[in-house]
Amino acid sequence: MSRQTTSVDSSCLDLWREKNDRLVRQAKSGASEDLLLLLKTWSPPSEELDAPLTLQDAQGLKDVLLTAFAYRRGLQELITGNPDKALSSLHEVASGLCPRPVLVQVYTALGSCHRKMGNPQRALLYLVAALKEGSAWGPPLLEASRLYQQLGDTTAELESLELLVEALNVPYSSKSPQFLIEVELLLPPPDLASPLHCGTRSQAKHILASRCLQTGRAEDAAEHYLDLLALLLDSSEPRFSPPPSPPGPCMPEVFLEAAVALIQAGRAQDALTVCEELLSRTSSLLPKMSRLWEDARKGTKELPYCPLWVSATHLLQGQAWVQLGAQKVAISEFSRCLELLFRTTPEEKEQGAASNREQGCKSDVALQQLRAAALISRGLEWVASGQDTKALQDFLLGVQMCPGTYTCMTSAMHRCARTEKPMGNIWA
Repeated sequence: MSRQTTSVDSSCLDLWREKNDRLVRQAKSGASEDLLLLLKTWSPPSEELDAPLTLQDAQGLKDVLLTAFAYRRGLQELITGNPDKALSSLHEVASGLCPRPVLVQVYTALGSCHRKMGNPQRALLYLVAALKEGSAWGPPLLEASRLYQQLGDTTAELESLELLVEALNVPYSSKSPQFLIEVELLLPPPDLASPLHCGTRSQAKHILASRCLQTGRAEDAAEHYLDLLALLLDSSEPRFSPPPSPPGPCMPEVFLEAAVALIQAGRAQDALTVCEELLSRTSSLLPKMSRLWEDARKGTKELPYCPLWVSATHLLQGQAWVQLGAQKVAISEFSRCLELLFRTTPEEKEQGAASNREQGCKSDVALQQLRAAALISRGLEWVASGQDTKALQDFLLGVQMCPGTYTCMTSAMHRCARTEKPMGNIWA
């Protein structure tokens, strides 16, 4: 009799192992209904009265399999943009055999469904329930920040992100060993596309810092960016890889965002320190640019972003010196920025891999925008120093580089013609 019970449990495990890989492949196509039907119609044999005691019977294992399947199907529907279809599966999970850690994820996913369907109040109720169910607060807090951003409640959004950073700072406590097959053991960790992926503390800190910067809270953004840089530089060796480096920007871009925040917060000297640190890490790569561009054209390597990083750094240094009143130094930095930008040759669009061509388009846009910003900035300093002819040359060249700046350029040229005071910091 013991052998019969063991064979039943073994057949259950074999069924799961056999169907699990097929589930992953079929979930996206919707063909996984056959597996669900198979699980629902499968009737484990009832145990006989004199059967030996087991830790987990076949019926309990079936319930675990159904719950895990419904969860994965609901989450996949949510990721692929079908929140209405995801609701039924997730409700099925919440009403079934669902341990508390999984229930936190289910409530968070339900909150995400209702947010995407335009039901913010119901979404908030599920997120509150998720926070009450356990200590895994990261996913519901991140989803709450998305909800508040959608509602336009910036204060609540930033508070949620601050709590998220604190939650991710709590050291992970290892779980006690599990001797039964439970739902958690059958669920993969959330991938980057999942609403349940909340990332690391540094990634959450970057979201908080960038949102403060985007919403005009420069002083808060500056502090958060400095904390983020300290966190990144104190941990493992930072990666200086070209974007995209998901999730979030690569390290040079974090330095540049920090410098912008510091300039907007009126902390020019701190911005210069951040820029000097970035230059010390990237300037040594400039002599290798010709080879990197050639590799990019062949499609063998990613596009080199280093010239844009270094050029943007000099542009920000110029803005910082403007804030400090050092006009000649500022003009020198703007000129150095333009020198690098006009030496940078965009890659040929007809060569290289498709992904490289797409990145190349973005790189060209950034290149033209940087050139226009540097020309405007230097032109304003020419105006301030009374050199209107040079200012007009820079403004006209800026219009040619980036026609979208025409309105700003026209205003600057009118000021130049009337010999009025300069317009000030273009980053404000």
